[in-house]
Formats: sequence, C-alpha cells, structure tokens
Amino acid sequence: MRILITGVSSGLGQAFCSLKQNGIEIIGISRNPNSKKILSYGDFEQMPNPDVLLLNAAMGDSDSDFFSIDETEFTEIIMSNLVKPILFLKELNHKNRLSKLKSLIIIGSRFSSMSYITNQSQADLPGYGYCISKAALAIFTQIIRKESLPFTVNIIHPGVLNSQMGNDLGLDVNEVAKKLLSDIQNDVFSKQMDGIYDLNTGGIIPF
Repeated sequence: MRILITGVSSGLGQAFCSLKQNGIEIIGISRNPNSKKILSYGDFEQMPNPDVLLLNAAMGDSDSDFFSIDETEFTEIIMSNLVKPILFLKELNHKNRLSKLKSLIIIGSRFSSMSYITNQSQADLPGYGYCISKAALAIFTQIIRKESLPFTVNIIHPGVLNSQMGNDLGLDVNEVAKKLLSDIQNDVFSKQMDGIYDLNTGGIIPF
C-alpha cells in the first residue's frame, strides 16, 4: 500500500510520515522537502500512484474577532487550507497520479461542521480563516462525492493535538498518527461517512 500525505513539515503530517509499517510506503509532500522520503509539490514525475491520499496541509490564524482580521494572513490561510489542496488534487489527476486511488482523506476539523460551529460560543472558536476554510472543505467533500469517482472521499477530525497548531494539553500527535494508519489498514475509509469522522472516538460529527 502506498500513502501520499501533504503537509509533513510538522504536526500530524510529520508524525505520520515517520511511521514504519511492513507493506506500507508513506511518501510526504512538503513545500520544503528535507529527505528522500519527502517530495515537493511540483515533483509529479517522481510521485507514485497512491492507494490513499491524505490532504493534511493547513495553518491556523491569530485573529480574535472579525475587525482584527489581517488581510494577508486571512488570504494565506484560505489558500493553504482550501484552495491549494483542491488544486493539488486536480493536478494529480491531470498528471495521471490518481489511477490507483482507493481513498481520499481530507484532514479537516470539528470546525468543518456547521452544526458544531453553531453550538459554540464565539470565544470557543478559532479564527475566521481557519473556520471558514475547514467548513468549506466539508462542502467540497459533499460536492465532489456527487461525481462518478472510483475512490471514496472522507473528511476527518483528528482532535486537538499537542502540536504547533494545537496545545500542550492536546492528544499525543504520534499516537493519533498511529490511529490514523491503523484505521487506513482496517479499511475504515472504504465507505463514505455521512459527516466528519472523529478519528479518536470513531463517532461522526454531523455536517
């Protein structure tokens, strides 16, 4: 099995890319590749046709309210979390790199869920850029599923991690990476779930 994962310079992507499992090849994609196991986004000729594609790259923002939004940061977040993953997927298809794909897994968030956002106070929400980009990825998931695709499409919530984008009290990022790989091996993503899959509980957060 070959797994291609984006955003491996830190956090969940880095932890996942460092896993070793017999019969599984994990190839990372990064803007700043630093090993033979990691390619840049433009290295399409070197990319194998994966069985599983993980769109993981993301960034958070620092604004606390609408009127504090920084235009440059907001634009960068929307590009990083939403536009670039979608266009990367499109280019992979254009370069005939999706011919063996069985599962597309989008690393979203509980904030990908409009129903979850609705039930939170403003103080409990991250920045506008993060929420909007993640919610838009959930909409993308629902739309692309309407096409006749030979692979499943799912969006997941990995939990709050003890990584740069999370906090020190978050879940151990290495254990979460192992759980994600285990779920892939156990064909959890061979079906399309009606909502955001909570990686740690196995539950579904409604769209």
